[in-house]
Amino acid sequence: MPEIEIRSANPNDFEDLTAFEHGYYSEYVWQMSLDVSAEKSQVEFRRRHLPRRVFVSYPRKRTAIFNDFDSAEAFLIAELNERPVGYLKIEAQKDSDIARVSDLVISAPMRRQGIASGLLYAAMDLMTHRCFHTLVLEMQSKNDPAIKMATKLGFTFCGFRDHFFPNQELALFYSRFTR
Repeated sequence: MPEIEIRSANPNDFEDLTAFEHGYYSEYVWQMSLDVSAEKSQVEFRRRHLPRRVFVSYPRKRTAIFNDFDSAEAFLIAELNERPVGYLKIEAQKDSDIARVSDLVISAPMRRQGIASGLLYAAMDLMTHRCFHTLVLEMQSKNDPAIKMATKLGFTFCGFRDHFFPNQELALFYSRFTR
């Protein structure tokens, strides 16, 4: 992993952060099958290889990510040589001990170098100090790289929600205790 520094974001950072390519490429999708009868309900997710590598657009508009900056529980930036290379936004409801990573974006040339993992470890540490016991990640079912990273870092699948994102895509949720 490159030697990064992690700090809190400020509004002066937004121009650099919105310039990142927020979409990503994937060769896999987690396909959901639902079996519902009077006696049972069963949901299954299977990792399926796509016929070709596809570009997946980010589920939120870039400007929307920064519009509610003041209401975020935390907004962290990873810097390399004093230049932003990634960011992570955490949201939490009042009177809850669960925090949720709503956005995690790494600059395209810097992906798969451990920067997202570094941001997540910093987020877990920060949330522990702020008395949150669980950190939840949300991601698109096509975001195979993020799903693999989440499981590698000890996050476990904890649910899904159809039509969750503004673009109406399915969200998968992974959680981990912060302590």
